[in-house]
Amino acid sequence: MQVLIVIITYNEIDNIGLLIPELFAIVPPNVDVLVVDDSSPDGTGKAVEELFPAYPNRLHLLTRPLKEGTAAAYLAGFKWGLSRDYDFFLQFDGDFSHDPKYIPRMLDEIKIHDVVIGSRYIKGGGIEDWTFSRKFISKGGSLYSRIILSCPVRDLTGGYNMWRRTALEKIGLEKILSKSYSLQIELKYRAYCSGCSIKEVPIIFTDRKHGVSKISNSTLLEALFIIWKIKKNVGVDRGIDQFVKFFITGGLGTITNLLIFFLCVDLLGLNPVLISIFCFFIAGTQNYVINHKWSFKQNISNEPLSFKRWFMFLFGSLIGYVANISVMSFMISQFTLPLKTIAQACGIAAGMFINFTISKLIVFRKKKQSTPQHE
Repeated sequence: MQVLIVIITYNEIDNIGLLIPELFAIVPPNVDVLVVDDSSPDGTGKAVEELFPAYPNRLHLLTRPLKEGTAAAYLAGFKWGLSRDYDFFLQFDGDFSHDPKYIPRMLDEIKIHDVVIGSRYIKGGGIEDWTFSRKFISKGGSLYSRIILSCPVRDLTGGYNMWRRTALEKIGLEKILSKSYSLQIELKYRAYCSGCSIKEVPIIFTDRKHGVSKISNSTLLEALFIIWKIKKNVGVDRGIDQFVKFFITGGLGTITNLLIFFLCVDLLGLNPVLISIFCFFIAGTQNYVINHKWSFKQNISNEPLSFKRWFMFLFGSLIGYVANISVMSFMISQFTLPLKTIAQACGIAAGMFINFTISKLIVFRKKKQSTPQHE
């Protein structure tokens, strides 16, 4: 079980000399470290070379002539290790954002899984020392990616990940499209589509103490757009198909709701409030059945209709309705609109998005692949 920790660096002179000794103090003897440095002008590569005598045959340096981005650096590190018969690979930040204390747990989990993710967004995980806006962008980007790609991994954007050699070979590194930040998303999505067993373990991610972050707003924006290219290239996901079907199903539910209301209130003169509640349950039940049998059929295979899912779907619909009213009321109170219908349309859109998200990620959540037992 030969393990290679891949650290990519650019101008990390303040961190690398402290990080490497800390890593070697915690990892077992079968773990080596490769630093992939893009010819840092601050002397990061030289600092690594000065540590060679302390860790003979365990510390390595791959110097690249140009700064070509996160993806190119990690891919170069993976290929370096694959050509030298390493069995497992760990991505690790060179700025102390990743705490080495989680490595032993990840080494245990990789014995029975293909991919182990240090996750900030499962129970027990979290982020420290980030601004609200940065947390919002990170968590929002991960949620956005999960919805578009229809992938159950909670932390798609994180970079603290361990891979089996066989997982990287299944993915096919030569197929990777990403040039920067989106590599983390693409690798996990391709692993998921390839049937790899994926395990998320909780970590606390901390902001760097020294140096400057290399991730810019333009890099994050690029990642949001390339998601669609990744989705199209892999050709497995049905996220947009599901949304279209969900939208059509919602329209059918609206017709049912209005028809029952018209018959019971306008023709028979029954209590409109009670009938409105009745319509919500009938239309909601209709929508649940159609979504189960049609929109999200791919997610749940041949599982039967269930009271639990029905209840969760109606509850999600209620949350979506509350969001609808809240957005509409906010827009009317805060903006001068030519038509109040604009506010209602925005409210409907917000409610539908929330309802779809709850349905996709909770009610009709796709089960992860079963865990293979590796020797």
